[in-house]
Amino acid sequence: MKHPTIKKGRLIRTTDLKRTFNLLFLFALSIVSLSCGPSEDDSPEPTPIIDLQADDVVFMITPTSSIAFDGTATITGRVKNMADNFISVEGQQVILLYERSLGTPTDQPGTEIGRVEFTTLRTGETMQVSYTRPWNSASPAEGEFPPEYILRLSLDPDIQIDGNVHNNDNNSENNELIVSGKAINQLF
Repeated sequence: MKHPTIKKGRLIRTTDLKRTFNLLFLFALSIVSLSCGPSEDDSPEPTPIIDLQADDVVFMITPTSSIAFDGTATITGRVKNMADNFISVEGQQVILLYERSLGTPTDQPGTEIGRVEFTTLRTGETMQVSYTRPWNSASPAEGEFPPEYILRLSLDPDIQIDGNVHNNDNNSENNELIVSGKAINQLF
């Protein structure tokens, strides 16, 4: 037989006290768990920042004869990932290199001379596209009026709505770079 407890003139059973303490304990435990908030595992993944940049166009010349103005020019365009990892699928992005001769309207890119397709580019990584051609800095078409070289990162028009946040370029302003071929003549 359990002995009742008398408190302030009222009779309280021991089982009632245990229930009260259990309820208070559960109430306190629920308050503590609510105040902790969601765990880190419950938080949504942050949206990545994607920024691929047409970074540089580099020229190199290899002399082909004893004539001081003849050589083979290599034009290399480089795209660099300036932010989070870029992850996509085939056919949605390509690096293009164009040669635009003097007189070609500026709203036209010129002749495509290089193309590289890719699907991933990690933070800080670069990807290159190159083209090699004969160069004579004494000729008017190369020496006096050299072409321009255009490096362009081209993305599929619907890439922003394909449901993949890892290929949404946040800065399209740096996806093209135009460089004059005059710098090739300075390498002789």
